[in-house]
Amino acid sequence: MSWSNTKAWAGGWLSAVLLLGACNSIDPVQDGGFRVSQAWAQKQPVPLLVPIYKKNLTLDGAYRIQKLALEQTLGGRAPAGFKAALTNLESQRYYGATAPAAAVLPPGSALRASDSGYSIELRDYRQGIVEVEIGYRFARRIDRPLPDVRALQVSLQEILPAIELPDLAHAGDEQYRALDIIATNAGARHFIAGSGRASSLTDPNLVNFTLYRDGEVVAQGSGRDALDDQWQALLWLVNRTVASGWTIEPGQVLITGAMGKPTPLQAGIYVADYGRFGRIEWTVY
Repeated sequence: MSWSNTKAWAGGWLSAVLLLGACNSIDPVQDGGFRVSQAWAQKQPVPLLVPIYKKNLTLDGAYRIQKLALEQTLGGRAPAGFKAALTNLESQRYYGATAPAAAVLPPGSALRASDSGYSIELRDYRQGIVEVEIGYRFARRIDRPLPDVRALQVSLQEILPAIELPDLAHAGDEQYRALDIIATNAGARHFIAGSGRASSLTDPNLVNFTLYRDGEVVAQGSGRDALDDQWQALLWLVNRTVASGWTIEPGQVLITGAMGKPTPLQAGIYVADYGRFGRIEWTVY
């Protein structure tokens, strides 16, 4: 090899090393938080971060990205509530998770009914999903972990039927993984909160539902679909939420994950019938 070729090879090798070093020096939390918040601000599909950071993205890092992206987006506004995802084994296996995921219901995400009821425009979603869930409101502020289910129950104000309508659109062709779901806030978009009742009047584990679209059954499930125990699912969500640096305020809604199978959001008239626990109706145009 000539001296000039040797110099060129060495220069190229050094550039590659410096580039690799620069990539490795990127802070996944700061960079990931910026990428996600920018996608939200520009109303673009969120980026998948696992393919970018690979093993440099950890569980703790994913929650820190979520928190940073939300802080950059919320502008000091309080969340409408908090949600659990991946609360059944099937969804955990599908997304490569070994535990549930927690996310934030953004301010303004609670849909309000008009005179004609709840209505949703399908064009507002890229990959909309319908999840039938159970919601909870607390009577007091929670800013530290709760030790057990008893402490959870005495802090509750009410239990209510709830529908979550996340949007799981993302950039690229690769599959969502659990860390991506966490970092991008589990696609939280909208939810509907039904009428609540005192927690002492309802055992959420005994709640069953049937979801209809245009009169046809599209999903069924029960309260125990979430971690096999609604109380454990809620306790996990509360403590994970506090561990992420959030405070749970009275009035905020916490939902514990899909009962039955989530279904694609399509045009039609929906009815989620929870039996004695209530029902929620909405129309998708």
